[in-house]
Amino acid sequence: MRCRMKFYVGIIITIFFVCMRYAEAEQSYTVINEHFEHYDGVQETLFSADNARVIGRQRNLNGTLKFSVDMDNEHFMLSVEIFHAQPGDDNFKLIPIGITRMPLCDAFKTYFAKVAEPSFVHGENTDFPYIPEEGLCPIPKGEYYFKNLTVKTDTWPTHIPRGNIKAKMSFFKDGVDIGAGALVMRVEDRE
Repeated sequence: MRCRMKFYVGIIITIFFVCMRYAEAEQSYTVINEHFEHYDGVQETLFSADNARVIGRQRNLNGTLKFSVDMDNEHFMLSVEIFHAQPGDDNFKLIPIGITRMPLCDAFKTYFAKVAEPSFVHGENTDFPYIPEEGLCPIPKGEYYFKNLTVKTDTWPTHIPRGNIKAKMSFFKDGVDIGAGALVMRVEDRE
């Protein structure tokens, strides 16, 4: 299924951010990427992953992430909202997990480096900058590829709702939405 995405780092990071705080454990479920959705900013779009796609039998993510400006902690923030729908339903409802708006570099240091980076392997499936333990700020302007990216769920919670999950990551500059992306995934019991 083809889809448009705003930021894989957009949405996958979203779900990764949320799940970072849980202990690693054997998962009783599998996650299958369905599609990506892209959202333009309200007045301007400074973050984009609108060419990202879920492709192939493995349902891998491919595309680019574009940061139109260097993004620091002073002006830029990030939030992640998680939505759930029953299997076969597209009526998504916000669930009470996610990341409230927080400074962008802090979010990348706290969540991306620990949760998403296992999926984004610098030099292997992406050229997105490596986030060291001490963090990276600003997030540098540029267009970064990711190819054949699979979502690694080892750091996800052991219990998440079955059905469809939408992880929406939104970027803000001085409080105004400058772009977002959402990864829609299907969660099923492991066979």
